[in-house]
Amino acid sequence: MTDFASSHPQVPGPLPAPREAWELLIGAERRSPSSVAHLLLHPQVGAWLSRCLRRLRGVAEEVRTDADEVPLWLETGYLHTVAASAALLAGIDFRIVVGVRDGGVMLPALGFVELTGSDSPVAEISADGAGERAVRAGSHTVPLPSDLVQDAKGWHPLRRLHGRHPAHPCSPYLDDIDPYRDFLHPTAPARLSEPEAWRWQEHFDSAWALVAGQSNVDPAGVAGCLISVVPVRYPARTEPFSASSPEAYGCVLLNPPADSATLAASLIHEAQHVKLSALLDLVPLIHGGLEEIHYAPWRVDPRPLRGLLHGVYAFLGVTAFWQAYRHAVLDETTPSADFEFALRRAQTSHGLRTLRAHADLTDLGDRFLRGIEDRLAAWLTEPVPEVPLRAAEDLNLDHQLLYRLHHLSADPGRTGQWARAWRLGRPAPDTLPTTVLRASRTAISARPALIRLRLRDPVGFALLWEKPEEHPFDGADAPLRADLDWAAGDTVAALDGYRDRLAERPDDLPAWSGLALAMPPGPAKEALLDCPEVVLAVHRALRAPAGGGPDPVALARWIGTRR
Repeated sequence: MTDFASSHPQVPGPLPAPREAWELLIGAERRSPSSVAHLLLHPQVGAWLSRCLRRLRGVAEEVRTDADEVPLWLETGYLHTVAASAALLAGIDFRIVVGVRDGGVMLPALGFVELTGSDSPVAEISADGAGERAVRAGSHTVPLPSDLVQDAKGWHPLRRLHGRHPAHPCSPYLDDIDPYRDFLHPTAPARLSEPEAWRWQEHFDSAWALVAGQSNVDPAGVAGCLISVVPVRYPARTEPFSASSPEAYGCVLLNPPADSATLAASLIHEAQHVKLSALLDLVPLIHGGLEEIHYAPWRVDPRPLRGLLHGVYAFLGVTAFWQAYRHAVLDETTPSADFEFALRRAQTSHGLRTLRAHADLTDLGDRFLRGIEDRLAAWLTEPVPEVPLRAAEDLNLDHQLLYRLHHLSADPGRTGQWARAWRLGRPAPDTLPTTVLRASRTAISARPALIRLRLRDPVGFALLWEKPEEHPFDGADAPLRADLDWAAGDTVAALDGYRDRLAERPDDLPAWSGLALAMPPGPAKEALLDCPEVVLAVHRALRAPAGGGPDPVALARWIGTRR
């Protein structure tokens, strides 16, 4: 990176040459190799380095935000702050000029220096033999505390979460200040309030007790994969958001936790991704597999086989957690745990079948999958009570239907023939239109969140069902009346509600999927389950050039009675 940056015309800007930062980093390593190794393995440093190299090489980012407008000299200048952190950790005397960003200076893996009132684009960080350590920008000076872990005027250290367990403690950073903490895009500091940080600590401590207290997963391995937890607030109506990246080993993005068990499952899920990313850096498990054409039961978009491999391994860990948890608790949370176990084991099994059918595995990859299959086999035969089992089956079916409605496109010529046959009152043709995969934007169904609420909090769900306008739902708008009726088990009312919704908004894809779920057995249901994309395509053709189209149930019945 230093060589790339040194030859770039926009670097170093007002900063010293990158080579000066590099020399300081080497000096710190000579004094304390372990401190520098700790810093270089800090996940935010990895996220910055990957992003910075892409910019230096002229590789465009897919997602553009205001933070992407940071000058290149300032982005490469993160190296100078890395070197400063290394020098502080090593305890050597130094002096280096760094860039000011978001109103201050981030010292990676240490904390944020707030330079309120200074308009200087650069600052100087120094330490001397007398123990004085400070950051200066113009006439503004912020002394750094001796231990760097205590709050002080102008100094905000990285907090840590503490999962207390006698045999398997876990203490990742709670990072709300580093500009590269969210590896999806650079983000300005957003310091959590003390009550917010305390709530994260409470949930994490309880969640970690669940992880460390059961034998289906290796808690020491999970702890080793959790270096940094980053609070984010990405919209997530079906289930909590979490993410990790091979470019930021040990960093996990998480939405604020709803409960300790869900947080524990998310930690295990992302730790599985982190472990597999490290393994794939060492040995190949699959050849090719980069085409984004495969259905993944846990994603709304088509995925590559490599993504399926990641998902299978991650959800094996989640299945393992819920299998142990549901036997450890016998209280009002048991139906919810039973549901999560049934849902995740089915998703993992489906992903495994796809990999076996399509993946070109290496010998090690075949051995890896056999290990997963052996682990999952006993869980697939484990009995689950009818209500949570049926809920899991329905939501897996719902997910498949929505995927097909979004991403499968029927041949327009053959679809036109079907539309003409309907208009002329003829029977449906014998041969279905062919379909092709055309990935498109997706709409999210509220049904998974409603099922989770019904199983986890029956009283809260009943209140929402009775008066949805008076009760917030996952921070979003009130769900459809039909979705509430379906989640409550009133399929008759739900069917009428979905028909009304489609009369008003005929391209509401979650309503089409809900229609199939609520429909009683018969030709119409069979058509919507077997070929929902064809029913939708014919309905759209019959709406052209204007109009609401035929009754979707009648059309589905007509298609379902073909020979």
